Amino acid sequence: MDSLFDTINVRDLLSTQDLSDPTSPLSAPDLRLLIRRLESHCLQIKSKVQSYVVSHQEDFVNLFSLCSEAVSKSHHMSDDVSSILRLSSDSPIGAEICQMMEEMKGKRELLGLMRTIVEMCERLRGAREGRVKFSAEQV
Repeated sequence: MDSLFDTINVRDLLSTQDLSDPTSPLSAPDLRLLIRRLESHCLQIKSKVQSYVVSHQEDFVNLFSLCSEAVSKSHHMSDDVSSILRLSSDSPIGAEICQMMEEMKGKRELLGLMRTIVEMCERLRGAREGRVKFSAEQV
């Protein structure tokens, strides 16, 4: 396959007698000869490519299958992302989540305050039982 990527030197397709002067323009017969030789060269290249593809058919089938799967998966992912974006923009769920988070934060603060009050109550209970100095230090 590497030979297909070599550059074609047009002058190589003409015989040396066709090119008596490399700077002179080509005659009509020379151009027709050049066209025929280029067409022949193209047919050789096509033949090489075709035989390469046929000999590596299974590899190409696997490659195209992988490409097809990748495209299909990317379409599914795109659809999923679009659905998620549509869901989050169509409904006020984002605002509701933010509101719930604020409520939870407030409830945590209240819970912390309640814990502090319960601890103070337990320490003050000790004062009732006669351990005033110890309870005062704890509070």
